[in-house]
Amino acid sequence: MNIPIPAETPDPNIDDPTLPPPGPDPEPIPEKDPPLDPQPPLGDPPSEAPPERVRFKRSNKETG
Repeated sequence: MNIPIPAETPDPNIDDPTLPPPGPDPEPIPEKDPPLDPQPPLGDPPSEAPPERVRFKRSNKETG
């Protein structure tokens, strides 16, 4: 049994949309100046010493 399905289902809200009543305009958000003291950076502070190279020693184990 085949049930006919219309190609487009009319939407009753297209011609007569249901909208809430208009209210008063919201108050504008005032702009704020950035804080005078910046936030401290996260993480470790930079080091004065140069980076060190790590050298691995080879073991002289004999495989038997």
